[in-house]
Amino acid sequence: MDDSSLRLELTASQREELGGQILDYLGEFFDSRVDALASFGDPEDGLVRELLAPPPEDGRDLAGALRTLSSAADTGFDPAVPGFLSYIPTGGIFTSALGSFLAAGLNRYTAGSHAAPGAVAIEYSVIKWMTSLFGLPETAGGVLLSGGSVANLTAVVTARSALGEAFHDGVVYTSARSHHSIDKAARIAGIAASRVRAIPTDTDLRMDMAELREALEEDRMAGLRPMMIVGTAGTTDTGSIDPLTEIAGIAAQAGAWFHVDAAYGGFFQLTKRGRERLTGIDLADSITVDAHKSLFLPFGLGGLLVRDTKPLIEAHEGQGAYMQDVELQELPHFFMMGPELTRPNRGMAVWLPLQLHGVGAFRSALDDMLDLAEWTSNEMAQIEGIGLACVSPLSITAFYAAAGNEASQRIFHALLDSKEVHISSTTIDDRFVIRLAFLSHRTTRVIAERVVEMVREEMDRWELETND
Repeated sequence: MDDSSLRLELTASQREELGGQILDYLGEFFDSRVDALASFGDPEDGLVRELLAPPPEDGRDLAGALRTLSSAADTGFDPAVPGFLSYIPTGGIFTSALGSFLAAGLNRYTAGSHAAPGAVAIEYSVIKWMTSLFGLPETAGGVLLSGGSVANLTAVVTARSALGEAFHDGVVYTSARSHHSIDKAARIAGIAASRVRAIPTDTDLRMDMAELREALEEDRMAGLRPMMIVGTAGTTDTGSIDPLTEIAGIAAQAGAWFHVDAAYGGFFQLTKRGRERLTGIDLADSITVDAHKSLFLPFGLGGLLVRDTKPLIEAHEGQGAYMQDVELQELPHFFMMGPELTRPNRGMAVWLPLQLHGVGAFRSALDDMLDLAEWTSNEMAQIEGIGLACVSPLSITAFYAAAGNEASQRIFHALLDSKEVHISSTTIDDRFVIRLAFLSHRTTRVIAERVVEMVREEMDRWELETND
């Protein structure tokens, strides 16, 4: 097929040929992930300039475009491989990619239920499943968004709206280990930095309740009002879970909006261990979740769940004269629940894999991640000279070399330089801490064993060199 002659409306044979080439390309990509390296070197000379080139006036063939795409893909690090253990992994699954393809092909406008009631019903069925998963009442609802950052922003705006138009004496309370998107959301929402409190953590790196109560009392004495208290259900650093039940009680007494950032840890609620460790999340006014984290789906699938949709709609409702024909429906208008008026049909990329695999497949994979982190943490604790930052309740192993930051950084770079795994680090009490985040359905015990082996080898080399 001569792709340069393609018109915007393809023939059936052109669609079949182009679609077949892309499916073959993705098939080879998925097959190769099993033993692929976790990271690549710097881009080859001239590659970035080539990728920055403007599009051609006349079309090119798909095979050439895919070769360019392959060159672009072989840069940076790859979250789709078993050895990707940095940040919060998300390898993506094929059925979700198919869901996105279907959604893009159908191209229905899902911000308003008047435009695509069937597609909105499919998406809202996913949201209602999520609210029931967390034990929220019938009044609950929510909206799928691009990720945790936008979900946290939407929650902050809702809490600000609930406080009233004169919100400048309102205070947001969060943990010193919470995700930076909370501070960013407050800033975007017009909340001064002086009105955001980073509450210190206890020895398990959870928000300290005595410190929270003290901060609330100090602000009350200063004539300030509590706007929002944010608990974290799975910190990015170590997977720590704040005492959600206690925070809920404090928030209720103070009259503050209780938000739980469960972008990382939320869907561990599917597992028995996760439900036990996330006790109190059902008391939240709002919950941030990321299906592109603990449901293993591709990027761009986050969401905000709320206990009651009324405050969410009051904070985000807006309608111009050009929308005067839009009427309220039994199904929600998502444009009244968040910042987006035009949005992709995100629900299909969540709905289709849940339909095809069943919830049990995701539950089993999450249990596997908990097992891997527990096994790895136990093994690390037995290596002489290695300490754990804390015992994580979720799927992160965070460790350090007792000899100091230089030794920890040496281990870190040795693991990274291997390219077998990609890891990340954090700082806790001035200590350089190495993070292993197990949250890819492709990661197996083989990877965990290899990491432990490399850490042992590097510690042995360190001991030999320092004792010479």
